[in-house]
This record gives sequence, C-alpha cells and structure tokens, in this order.
Amino acid sequence: MPGSDHLTEAPRPPLTYRITPRQWLAADACTALVTMVVMMFQLRLLHGFRFVVPGAGVAAASVAASLPVAVRRLWPVPVVAVVTAGVSVLTAIGRAELTSDLMLGMAVYLAATRLPRLAAVVTIAAVEAAILAGLLTASATAHAQNIMLHTMLAAAAMWFVGTGVRERRTYRAGLARQAAEHQRAEAERGRHTLQEERLRIARELHDVLAHSLSVVTVQAGVGRRVGAARPAEALRALRSVEEASRGALDELRRVLCLLRGDDEPAGTGIVAGGTGVPGPAPALAPAPGLGDVDGLAAMVRTAGTPVRVDVTGDVTAVPPTATLTAYRIIQEALTNVVRHAPGADAGVQVRIGSAGVRIRVTDTGRAPWPGGAAPGAANLAGGEGHGIVGMRERAAIFGGTLEAGPLPGGGFQVTAFLPVAPIATGRVA
Repeated sequence: MPGSDHLTEAPRPPLTYRITPRQWLAADACTALVTMVVMMFQLRLLHGFRFVVPGAGVAAASVAASLPVAVRRLWPVPVVAVVTAGVSVLTAIGRAELTSDLMLGMAVYLAATRLPRLAAVVTIAAVEAAILAGLLTASATAHAQNIMLHTMLAAAAMWFVGTGVRERRTYRAGLARQAAEHQRAEAERGRHTLQEERLRIARELHDVLAHSLSVVTVQAGVGRRVGAARPAEALRALRSVEEASRGALDELRRVLCLLRGDDEPAGTGIVAGGTGVPGPAPALAPAPGLGDVDGLAAMVRTAGTPVRVDVTGDVTAVPPTATLTAYRIIQEALTNVVRHAPGADAGVQVRIGSAGVRIRVTDTGRAPWPGGAAPGAANLAGGEGHGIVGMRERAAIFGGTLEAGPLPGGGFQVTAFLPVAPIATGRVA
C-alpha cells in the first residue's frame, strides 16, 4: 500500500546535513568576497548608492580581515590569526564595523568547534587581547570617538556558541560509541546464549537417544543371535526393541516440540511413522524425574542387565529441575553399563535428605554372554564419548559434584551429589 510505504520511509535530514563540504567552501568564499568588498569600499545602499575609495593600508587590512574566511574550514587556526590581526588594525584606525564582527565571529566559531577545550580557551584569549590592543590604540589617537566593544562581544559570543556545539558533538559521539559497544555486547551475549543453548540441546538429545539406542542395539544383536534357536527369546528381544524405540521417539518428539518456533502453527507435527505430514502435534509429556527410575530400570533389565533400585526419601520434595538432572545422571550411568559392561549386575541408590540428593550407580563389571560378548556391544564400547563429561556438567549447574571411576574389586561406580534444598510438598500430617 502506498500509505505503508510512506510510513516506512526515513525522515529527511536537515539542510545543514545535506550540504556537502565543497558547497560549504563555496558558501564561505562567496560570503568572504562580498564582505571584503563592503568593508573595503564602505558600501552604503541606503539613501543612495555610496562608496569610499580606500587607501592601501585600509585595503590590506580589509582583505586580511575578510578574505581568509573563505578557507576557514581548511586551516581554522591560521585563519583566526590573520582575521584577528586585520580586525585589530581596523579597530585601531576606527574602521571596524559590523561586517568585521561577522568575519571574526565566523572564524572564531569554527576554531572553537574544531579545537580541544584548552586550545580553544587560549585562542579566544589571544583574540580578545588583540582586539583590546586595537581599542587601546584607538583611544590614544584621533579615532577615540569610534571606540566600541561590539567586536569583542561578537567574538566572545561566537566562541561560546562554537564551544557548545563542540560539546554537543562530543556528547553525541560518546552516545554513539556507547550504543555501538552495547550492541556488540548484546551480540556477544546472544552468541554466548546460543552456544549454551546448543550445548543444552546436544546434551538433551544425547540423553534421550543414547540410552534407548544402546538398548535397541543390544537387543537387536540378541535377537539376531538367538532367533533361529530360541524364537521366543528373539520375540522378547524384538518387543524390547519396539518399546525402547517408541520411548525414544516420544522423548525426541517432546524435545523437537520445545524447539519449535512460536510462529509455527500448533496443528503441525510429525505423525506416527515420521512422514512429516501435517497432523496433530504430539502431547508434551512431563519431563522424567526420580519417580520414573523404576521404569528406567525395567527398560535396562530388558536389555539383559539386572538392576536393583533403592530410593530413600520423598521424591516429590526435590525441585523439578533437580529431579530431571538426577534422572539424566542415572540414565547416563545405566546406559554406560549397558554399553560397556553388558550383562553385569547394576545397582542404583538414591538418598534424598535435607542437604540434597545423593546418587550412586554401581556395576559388577563385564559379564560374559553365552558364546562371548553381548551382540552389538562391541560397536558401542569403541569410544569414550561425552557421557561422564555431560553428567559432571549437569551436576555442576547445581553446584554439585560427580565422581566416576573403577572399583577396587572390579566394576565401575558413579557417585553424584546435588546440594538442593527440598521444597514443601503440601502434605498435611
């Protein structure tokens, strides 16, 4: 729409911002030339055109007091010196008129806007001293009747105006620098936040997929090895693969829904089968916590790893973020058991007290499977991964600690402590 286009247009800058440096030089040159002619010949247009032919000294002083203003933007300090000398001479001989005040004011104004504070003060002091010397000279001669202070007042007034303009420009430049620094800081903060969010998403996806895929890999290997000889056991393995993959898909959908943009319609999602066809968005299941450890252990047992769970304390008194972190630490520790010590006995111990949550996950070490290692385990134990690092980072968020290492008699142990204060559960005794 034409109206909307008009509203988005930037406002037109003032005229002084649209004039180019060459145009400013041309304007100064024209002003200086016209003023020089008026000063030199004392032109008068009222009551008839009149002029006076000057002498050589008056002509030279008039040229010095006016013509240098044409280049005041190139050499402000020399121009002030020459113009001041010319105006001082004209003042001494009684020829200083309002036109000389204009030239001196233009020169002093630009010098005040260009020079630092101390240099500008020294400049105006020198200008006033030179004009005062001209006034004192005139007072000792026959030109005493022409003594007036308008030249000194004009120079001082234009100096104050130029100083104010310089201070305003300095202030605006400081604001611009501050805004630029603030913008850079905001951009850096945004990049840092984005990096932290990426790490959090990567850690969340790792926690969601690593455990389930480890179970799927082990159970798929079991089914392949025993499928011909023990079909019933192979079917149980396939059922475990189905349950683990479905759980992983549900959690992955929840994570992806959290990453969905606010402007994305709520009615689009991934339907069963992963076709990407628009459909109803999956329900956001609550985040897992310490109350779901038994279900996690049951899934690990289907992978052939016996797990004992011992939870002491009120799980509902643990803050939601802390209970999610504790669950993820236990999940990662059990995943490592399935990956690196398949078939070993594992134990999960959780103690919830007033000081915080203590977690201990142990295993008895690698247990031989019939005919060798667990099918698929060799592919999972090949790398170090980032599981322990991720668990330690999760504990550090709450100011807690995490230690992981082998046990003296064999096996592995992960211990963690989250110093979180319990919350009121709302129960009535």
